[in-house]
Amino acid sequence: MDYEILVVEALAVSLLRGLDVDVVRVAFRSETRQGIAEVVQCSPDLNASEIEAALKQAAIGNPRYAAELVVGDLRLPFLVTPFGDDELSGELLVGASRSGFPTDIELRIISQALLQASAGLKQRSSPSQPPDGPTPANAPNPTEAIDSIPGLAWSAGPDGAAQYFNDHYLTYVGHDAASLQGIGWTATVHPDDLDGLVAAWAKMLSSGQGGEAEARLRRFDGEYRWFLFRTNRFVDSSGAVVRWYGLNIDIEERKRAAEALQASEFHLRQLTETIPQALWSATPDGAIRYLNKKGLDFMGVEADDLTDGFWWAEGLHPDQVAGIIGTWERCVATGEPYNVEVLYRRRVDEDYRWVDVRALPMLDDDNNILMWYGSLIDIHDRKIAQEDIASSERRLQLIIDTIPGMVWSALPAGGGSFANRHFRTYLGLSVDEANELGWASAVHPDDLWELTETWRRMAETSQPGECEARLRRFDGEYRWFLCRGNPLVDAAGRVEWFGINVDIHDWKIAQDELREAQAELTHMTRVMGMGQLTAAIAHELSQPLSGILVNASAGLHMLSMNPPQVESAQETVKRTIRDANRASDVTERIRALYNGSAPIVEVVDLNAIAQEVIGFAHSDLRKNGVNVRVSLASDLPAVRGDRVQLQQVIFNFIKNGTEAMSGVVGRPKDLEISTAREKSDYVRLAVKDVGPGFNPVISEKLFSPFFTTKTNGMGVGLSVSRAIVESHSGRLWAEPNERYGATFAFSIPAVEAASVSTNTTRDRSE
Repeated sequence: MDYEILVVEALAVSLLRGLDVDVVRVAFRSETRQGIAEVVQCSPDLNASEIEAALKQAAIGNPRYAAELVVGDLRLPFLVTPFGDDELSGELLVGASRSGFPTDIELRIISQALLQASAGLKQRSSPSQPPDGPTPANAPNPTEAIDSIPGLAWSAGPDGAAQYFNDHYLTYVGHDAASLQGIGWTATVHPDDLDGLVAAWAKMLSSGQGGEAEARLRRFDGEYRWFLFRTNRFVDSSGAVVRWYGLNIDIEERKRAAEALQASEFHLRQLTETIPQALWSATPDGAIRYLNKKGLDFMGVEADDLTDGFWWAEGLHPDQVAGIIGTWERCVATGEPYNVEVLYRRRVDEDYRWVDVRALPMLDDDNNILMWYGSLIDIHDRKIAQEDIASSERRLQLIIDTIPGMVWSALPAGGGSFANRHFRTYLGLSVDEANELGWASAVHPDDLWELTETWRRMAETSQPGECEARLRRFDGEYRWFLCRGNPLVDAAGRVEWFGINVDIHDWKIAQDELREAQAELTHMTRVMGMGQLTAAIAHELSQPLSGILVNASAGLHMLSMNPPQVESAQETVKRTIRDANRASDVTERIRALYNGSAPIVEVVDLNAIAQEVIGFAHSDLRKNGVNVRVSLASDLPAVRGDRVQLQQVIFNFIKNGTEAMSGVVGRPKDLEISTAREKSDYVRLAVKDVGPGFNPVISEKLFSPFFTTKTNGMGVGLSVSRAIVESHSGRLWAEPNERYGATFAFSIPAVEAASVSTNTTRDRSE
């Protein structure tokens, strides 16, 4: 039966390589030989002995039927079909782990293979002759049939010594049969594979059982290719091994494919394990059997925890468990994509986090689910951000609705797209009425054209704009509103308008009233200005007029004496004329000051002006018991100013200090007049008294017109002084002393600074 074994072996090999199947098993019987010979070809992932055991347990005996074989955890659909004739018969079993096997095309391929095998079996040799023995003249040549086997066929004696090689074998290795017999065939084996192959062959010989091994054979051109060495024994009636038969099958392509698959699987494994994303897969029935490292860390579990059932539901929020499990079961049953957002907590964590879980099924050609593949994405921060945004939007909506103004948005064409609650409530419009152009119905007919025209210009230029218009309140009353709009232009150039309408009705009424009040105020200002000018002139003339009166009286007295004191009277007349001229100058200067005329500017010595004023006030100071102390800087630079006006300021300071000390009792009435440089380009003059002083709170009011702290004062002198100093580009101030009294001072630019200021003023005026 050795020839039959080789033929059926070739059948098994051709089916395993020609079809996408996992196992081929051939069992046959002969009337001329007792017993049964079996040949099993399996994919590398299956074990032949496990297949045999499962077949015996299944007790296969019915011809041509399809069933399912359970091999460990694998469910293997298979086909059984009979073959042979009266002398030789048997069954062929072909199985594949994929669903839908066998297809109609696969059935036709199997039938064709059986026909070819049957043709080969008709040429079998006599039972007593080996393939390389003598052949009866009327029998077909078995060597020709063996040489046609699509593989490297050989036979060996009971001790394993090689005896026969078919032509295909000899042609492939490029050797003659004599050089390969015995152990000569080992010369064609790759050196790295020889020890393993010899050990496997020795194990088969010692056990008396056929087997298989893999090794590389050298082709005639020197190239090595992987082969599957498969052996089967032939025994006599006593069970002793008579001969060994072998078939070497070229598996180079399969080997490369396996290595490529292994490399691809390794790459895929590395990809799934290193990708920064939690990935998982599940069987068609929904059992999660794989989580990558990121997924294990994400869920806080170990690989051993990936059992059947819903172990993953332990981390779900109790309120979601039933719903999530139900959704997963429905998707598994229907094949719909799975996508849920869940609150999940790892075993080591205390807080739940939002997770996006999704999966898609992988389907075969018949839409059967082969596997589920999914991902886990931590969306907690995004979820919280979304909730914060929603809360912020609600708060913003509340703020906009409570703003005491009509807030709105509009499209470029003018139709409203949003109106806040105050807008709708005030105008008595619904949401739909406020949108589009419904707001126009609330505009006063006399104002509608101007408002529409303003809006048109804003839309054409995409520039902000505003317009005043009257809007009708829900009760029918029209009120004035200021309508303002601003454009928001996105990157694509699309425009959306946002605006607010502010009630200005009361303001408009107040404007009308204000215009009337302003007219009255202008008239009153003129009257008050004339009064202030009159008061200022009266105040400033009081001193020179008083001097004129005193000098005139003294002159008359001197002339009435016997004998008359003519020289003294003449001196008195000169002083009278001086005071009269001074009164005239003061009058002109004050009138020019209030008319805004330019002062008479000249370069003057502030120390000399101070001495002149002290001389003017000498009699008044002596009459009031005032002790004058003078502290004038020796290096004081000249200033540019109006001598008469500066005299008035200094005189007002001296007069103000003298009057302030009129009620002082128990301490000297000291009045200090000093000058000094201020910074590098200003000159300062100060008058310090020891009177009662003043509250710092009213320091600014002291220089206001008609403000005074004296019972008989007019409140004019200091205000005139301030106007004079400011006309000289200076500043004037007052401050209380630490113990008694107050200090009044002013500072004006020195000659250099004054020249720059004066030239600048002249340039501007020109």
